[in-house]
Amino acid sequence: MDLTDFYPAKGCFLPGELVRLIAEIESETHAEVEMKLRITHLADTIDEVEHSASVEPGSNEIVLEWRPKSRKRRGYGAYGGLIEPNEETEVSFSTAFDVLHAWTEYPRYGFLCDFYPDREDIRESLDALLRYHLNSLQFYDWQYRHDTLISPDEQIEDPLGRELSVRTIHQFVAGAHQRGMAAMPYLAAYAASKEFAQIHRDWALFDESGDPYMFEDFLGLMDPTAGAPWNRHLLKECADVLENTDFDGFHIDQYGEPRSGYNASGAPVNIPESFAAIIRDLKSRYPNAPVTLNAVKNWPIAALATAPLDFIYIEIWPDMPRYSDLARVIKEAREKSGNKPVVVALYLPPDRLVNIRLANALILSSGATRIEIGENERLLSDPYFPKHGAMDARLKQTLRAYADFSVRYSDLLGPWSKDVVEFQPLLPQGIWSAVRSSGNWIVINLINLRGIEDPHWTVSHPEPHPINDFALELDLSKEIVEIYAGSPDDSDMALAPISWEQTEYGLRALVPRLEFWISIVIQTKA
Repeated sequence: MDLTDFYPAKGCFLPGELVRLIAEIESETHAEVEMKLRITHLADTIDEVEHSASVEPGSNEIVLEWRPKSRKRRGYGAYGGLIEPNEETEVSFSTAFDVLHAWTEYPRYGFLCDFYPDREDIRESLDALLRYHLNSLQFYDWQYRHDTLISPDEQIEDPLGRELSVRTIHQFVAGAHQRGMAAMPYLAAYAASKEFAQIHRDWALFDESGDPYMFEDFLGLMDPTAGAPWNRHLLKECADVLENTDFDGFHIDQYGEPRSGYNASGAPVNIPESFAAIIRDLKSRYPNAPVTLNAVKNWPIAALATAPLDFIYIEIWPDMPRYSDLARVIKEAREKSGNKPVVVALYLPPDRLVNIRLANALILSSGATRIEIGENERLLSDPYFPKHGAMDARLKQTLRAYADFSVRYSDLLGPWSKDVVEFQPLLPQGIWSAVRSSGNWIVINLINLRGIEDPHWTVSHPEPHPINDFALELDLSKEIVEIYAGSPDDSDMALAPISWEQTEYGLRALVPRLEFWISIVIQTKA
């Protein structure tokens, strides 16, 4: 008998909601089994529950339940243990889950893009995504046309020749909601089909020569100015979506270029302000519908950060190639937006595990998340989402571990945790740090870049050199209760006490080992 997997039944849970955790068990015979559920919060075990269950030959799903006493926004660790019949040993798996008032407090975005007719693996695809704690899904290129979002027919062919089924789309939306995942439909702020753009030429966005802008020769770009004909048309299309589907909000795209243009009368169009205006219009009309708009290459972040977006979505391209660019872009977006959650999109092939680990470590430790997983555990590796890539077992295991860690310790790593700039630790060369605080807890995230010359996320490179038993020094005068270390690189992500001393000169702690990412967690007196 084997416990083969353990994960939550939803992407996140609401305050007061019963938490359901799924244990997958393979058995050769019928048996009565005893299971243990242990719940942790930060460094403490807060509850233990025993559960009896019957298993049958083959695959079994046993649901373990637990209801949090606290209604606060909080991340938890969970251990599911199986005590085999006539055995004293316990086999356990760990996972994580969190309680949020709304998924937009800590958006963990995945994607769907394959909506072909009679798709038979909808349940399996969505269940696979639960293991990564995704609480929202971008439905990419689900629409009939960029200018006509809802299809007039059950089955259609999109502008690039892919077959789509309205029934499949609705099944994915319903399945996502059953799993605590929001369904966010993709649309473009100013793109229309070539045919629509030719018919409505006076609605177009023009260049300096008076020619209408095109995108890759199959889309026309329209004037997005608030109150202009295209803007009114798009708002009507958005209303149709909310009235005739169960989608939750809007994921709005743009292409990063052009950054200026003219309307049919030759007047300049303020594109950043037009993007901000459509956000304001949608949030004014549908205050409960989440809205985000893609800041392509971090543009126009100044206009978007101050608009009423529910979270910031930034697509980072190779023109910002250094790992330090990732942290800088996130930090600036959080500062400009008043610490709104940030989701980062960047495209890496599945065979660059080292780059993915370091990029994700920097993104997660900076208080953001990354859209990277969708479609039955496929990797988002290209700006055109249907070109997703297959992940091997090692990459899946790594991404699950990083997802578990960030959710389990979301109190310290999530968007509501504050960036600390007053003090920075003294560390060996080649170690990047991000200091955050939440209540009476301080977390120092250490990312290993040792041995990587001029580190770029865009270039394949070897693993960083691990380092053992090194000192971290910090000018910290607060009274300390305990100091812990935890890492998604370890098989057990529990916070374990480490050696430390506090002198008149500050704090000195001994870090046991750094491979890619470790969090040094300081509990101070309240």
